[in-house]
Amino acid sequence: MTKGDGASLDREEIVRTIEKLKAEHADLKKRVQELYGRPYLSPEEQVEAKTLQKMKLLKKDAIAALEAKLGA
Repeated sequence: MTKGDGASLDREEIVRTIEKLKAEHADLKKRVQELYGRPYLSPEEQVEAKTLQKMKLLKKDAIAALEAKLGA
């Protein structure tokens, strides 16, 4: 195996991770939309929605960092 092969594998792994994070982000977004589509949220649901939004932002940040790494 050459150095180029290792870099290629790393790149493929990064791409797979980005795809996984994007899918997880989409799932979180869907759940947040479901919650905010309700006329009323219980206190527990409000906490859940805020927690999901924070998780969604962390996923987005991770995606951006990995995409920047690919571009480097």
